[in-house]
Amino acid sequence: MLKNKAVFYFVFSLLFPSGLIGQNINLVVFNKTGYNLDSVSFNHIELGNITKDSSVVFSNINEITLLGDVPLHIPFGIIEGKKRPLNLTPCGTKSKKKKEGIFVFDILIYESGGEYRLYWRKH
Repeated sequence: MLKNKAVFYFVFSLLFPSGLIGQNINLVVFNKTGYNLDSVSFNHIELGNITKDSSVVFSNINEITLLGDVPLHIPFGIIEGKKRPLNLTPCGTKSKKKKEGIFVFDILIYESGGEYRLYWRKH
Protein backbone atom coordinates (compact mmCIF):
# COMPACT_ATOMS: atom_id res chain seq x y z
CA MET A 1 0.00 0.00 0.00
CA LEU A 2 2.79 2.46 0.87
CA LYS A 3 4.51 1.61 -2.42
CA ASN A 4 1.30 2.38 -4.35
CA LYS A 5 1.08 5.82 -2.71
CA ALA A 6 4.69 6.59 -3.58
CA VAL A 7 4.13 5.59 -7.21
CA PHE A 8 0.94 7.67 -7.36
CA TYR A 9 2.69 10.81 -6.03
CA PHE A 10 5.63 10.28 -8.40
CA VAL A 11 3.35 9.94 -11.45
CA PHE A 12 1.23 12.89 -10.28
CA SER A 13 4.32 15.10 -9.96
CA LEU A 14 5.41 14.15 -13.50
CA LEU A 15 2.00 14.86 -15.01
CA PHE A 16 1.34 18.08 -13.08
CA PRO A 17 4.69 19.81 -12.58
CA SER A 18 3.11 23.28 -12.26
CA GLY A 19 2.24 22.40 -8.70
CA LEU A 20 5.92 22.21 -7.94
CA ILE A 21 7.08 25.49 -9.50
CA GLY A 22 4.69 28.10 -8.14
CA GLN A 23 1.30 29.37 -9.19
CA ASN A 24 -0.19 27.75 -6.10
CA ILE A 25 -2.55 30.56 -5.15
CA ASN A 26 -6.24 30.45 -5.88
CA LEU A 27 -8.57 33.40 -5.26
CA VAL A 28 -12.33 33.32 -4.90
CA VAL A 29 -13.80 36.84 -5.08
CA PHE A 30 -17.45 37.63 -4.31
CA ASN A 31 -19.03 40.85 -5.60
CA LYS A 32 -21.05 42.19 -2.64
CA THR A 33 -21.37 45.76 -3.99
CA GLY A 34 -24.86 45.47 -5.47
CA TYR A 35 -23.48 46.64 -8.84
CA ASN A 36 -21.96 44.95 -11.87
CA LEU A 37 -18.19 45.51 -11.84
CA ASP A 38 -16.20 45.86 -15.05
CA SER A 39 -12.42 45.50 -15.43
CA VAL A 40 -11.83 44.28 -11.88
CA SER A 41 -8.17 44.11 -10.91
CA PHE A 42 -5.71 44.68 -8.10
CA ASN A 43 -1.92 44.88 -8.12
CA HIS A 44 -1.76 44.08 -11.87
CA ILE A 45 -3.90 40.94 -11.43
CA GLU A 46 -6.86 41.05 -13.84
CA LEU A 47 -10.05 39.40 -12.56
CA GLY A 48 -12.28 40.60 -15.41
CA ASN A 49 -15.97 41.42 -15.01
CA ILE A 50 -17.96 40.29 -11.97
CA THR A 51 -21.74 40.67 -12.05
CA LYS A 52 -23.51 41.71 -8.87
CA ASP A 53 -24.08 38.98 -6.30
CA SER A 54 -21.77 36.54 -8.09
CA SER A 55 -18.21 35.33 -7.70
CA VAL A 56 -15.15 34.54 -9.76
CA VAL A 57 -12.41 31.97 -9.18
CA PHE A 58 -8.94 32.95 -10.27
CA SER A 59 -5.86 30.72 -10.22
CA ASN A 60 -2.29 30.58 -11.48
CA ILE A 61 -1.08 33.41 -9.24
CA ASN A 62 2.51 33.16 -8.03
CA GLU A 63 2.13 35.27 -4.89
CA ILE A 64 -0.19 37.65 -3.10
CA THR A 65 0.64 40.33 -0.55
CA LEU A 66 -1.72 40.51 2.41
CA LEU A 67 -2.19 43.21 5.01
CA GLY A 68 -3.82 41.36 7.87
CA ASP A 69 -6.52 39.13 6.35
CA VAL A 70 -7.05 41.01 3.07
CA PRO A 71 -4.99 41.88 -0.03
CA LEU A 72 -2.68 44.85 0.40
CA HIS A 73 -3.77 46.54 -2.82
CA ILE A 74 -7.21 48.14 -3.11
CA PRO A 75 -9.45 46.50 -5.72
CA PHE A 76 -10.16 48.45 -8.90
CA GLY A 77 -13.43 48.14 -10.77
CA ILE A 78 -15.63 50.30 -12.96
CA ILE A 79 -19.31 50.83 -12.16
CA GLU A 80 -21.27 52.30 -15.06
CA GLY A 81 -22.54 55.79 -14.30
CA LYS A 82 -20.51 56.24 -11.10
CA LYS A 83 -17.39 58.29 -10.46
CA ARG A 84 -14.39 56.60 -8.89
CA PRO A 85 -11.67 58.76 -7.34
CA LEU A 86 -8.02 57.81 -7.67
CA ASN A 87 -7.00 54.93 -5.43
CA LEU A 88 -4.59 55.70 -2.65
CA THR A 89 -1.18 54.06 -2.69
CA PRO A 90 -1.19 51.22 -0.15
CA CYS A 91 1.19 51.17 2.79
CA GLY A 92 3.04 47.87 3.05
CA THR A 93 3.86 48.10 6.77
CA LYS A 94 3.39 44.68 8.38
CA SER A 95 2.33 43.12 5.08
CA LYS A 96 3.21 39.52 4.27
CA LYS A 97 3.64 37.66 1.01
CA LYS A 98 1.93 34.32 0.50
CA LYS A 99 3.03 31.86 -2.16
CA GLU A 100 0.38 29.19 -1.72
CA GLY A 101 -3.15 28.75 -0.48
CA ILE A 102 -6.78 29.39 -1.25
CA PHE A 103 -8.03 32.88 -0.37
CA VAL A 104 -11.68 33.94 -0.35
CA PHE A 105 -12.61 37.65 -0.27
CA ASP A 106 -15.63 39.89 -0.71
CA ILE A 107 -15.46 43.15 -2.65
CA LEU A 108 -17.57 45.80 -0.92
CA ILE A 109 -18.31 49.42 -1.76
CA TYR A 110 -18.16 52.68 0.16
CA GLU A 111 -20.25 55.44 -1.47
CA SER A 112 -20.06 59.13 -0.56
CA GLY A 113 -20.88 62.32 -2.45
CA GLY A 114 -21.54 60.58 -5.77
CA GLU A 115 -18.18 58.76 -5.67
CA TYR A 116 -17.27 55.25 -4.63
CA ARG A 117 -14.34 53.22 -3.39
CA LEU A 118 -14.04 49.47 -3.42
CA TYR A 119 -12.50 47.57 -0.54
CA TRP A 120 -11.85 43.99 0.63
CA ARG A 121 -13.30 41.89 3.41
CA LYS A 122 -12.43 38.31 4.27
CA HIS A 123 -15.39 36.14 3.21
